[in-house]
Amino acid sequence: MTTALTAQHPVVVVGGGIGGVAMALALGRQGHRVQLLEQADQIGAIGYGVQMGPNVMPMLDFLGVGQAAREAAYLPKEIMLYDYLTGQTLSHIPLQTPEFAQRYQSQPYIAIHRVDMHELLLKACQPHANISLNQSTTVTGYSQTEDGVTLETAQGPCIQAAAVVACDGLRSRLRAQMHPSDVPRESGYVAHRSLIPMSQAPAHVQQRQSVTMWAGPGLHVIYYPLRNASLLNIVLVVRLPQHVSSTQDDGYPAYLADLLSQAQPEPQQVARLVNLDRRWAIADREPMRGWHDGRVCLLGDAAHATLQSLAQGAGMAIEDVVCLSQLMSTHGPDVAAAFKAFERARFLRTARVQWVSRHMWEDYHCGGVQAQVRSDIFSQRDVDDHYRCLDWLWTPQAMVA
Repeated sequence: MTTALTAQHPVVVVGGGIGGVAMALALGRQGHRVQLLEQADQIGAIGYGVQMGPNVMPMLDFLGVGQAAREAAYLPKEIMLYDYLTGQTLSHIPLQTPEFAQRYQSQPYIAIHRVDMHELLLKACQPHANISLNQSTTVTGYSQTEDGVTLETAQGPCIQAAAVVACDGLRSRLRAQMHPSDVPRESGYVAHRSLIPMSQAPAHVQQRQSVTMWAGPGLHVIYYPLRNASLLNIVLVVRLPQHVSSTQDDGYPAYLADLLSQAQPEPQQVARLVNLDRRWAIADREPMRGWHDGRVCLLGDAAHATLQSLAQGAGMAIEDVVCLSQLMSTHGPDVAAAFKAFERARFLRTARVQWVSRHMWEDYHCGGVQAQVRSDIFSQRDVDDHYRCLDWLWTPQAMVA
């Protein structure tokens, strides 16, 4: 099969989240004609926070949005992890020390409003007339020939593409077509997310300048400031028990209240500020190869969805964008070679994120003797130990030549 990019049709990016808009921007900056397709009626983001480690910042610089991201972000001073039952400090990771800067090439750890991140990427696309952004277009499948890809849409019209990058998330329709028997791995947990004015938070929480997490059996709550500490971003994650099929069940509030009654006062107070009306099921994917099919390639969560333990979902997608766009530039018209090289370059790193995130998820939520052993192990680690455990992830990656 020949895989030459043709001037007749654009490269189509499916999915208008952070990864999709970043991919459109990267390809547009290289001179490709790009068409981004988003199924929602507007290209936007769910309005909650996202964390990005020092590994992500050079990638944002490559895309031309690094400085804007730094200006819009909140820079937490530390990451704090506590046992919600005992109050024991499990991890303390400073983020603004000379040691941190020396270790991670003076790149910061940031927390940014997802809408702000999304908007600055969209703004960076605007000067590029070769980038077309299309809303209300749901891609349902694809077919391809030697010359291009035909995308089928729920709205009816087919869309022609020279190549396709699928950034359509955890439940990617294009991944489902490539791998019909592969389905998301449900964790049994749900997340409730809320943004509140900082003035409504407990006084001692308002004084925190950290990413703060309290974890234990069946539950964790994580929170951090956004937008110059004017907002508090809160995520409450809860394991659904067997007798409760949904957060809409009558038994859910009582179950959650019982869990929280066992927690320390601070996580109790913060968790009670969360709006329970909206919830997201938490799932990931089994690490597997096969991210590409001819002229179609998966990126971000569509390729390697992960649990949130390492706060690297967006970060891995942005690393993907830089890697894939560079390889498409290097390989020129040979799209298949670029897609194969992309998977080779990214597979083990992203699989490690998936596996380590699962291991950490178990550490966060274990109980009984297992939790006692975990806490004993964590108590023996100093700051340098924590950095060493994260060096593989946080050290900025070399750009592809």
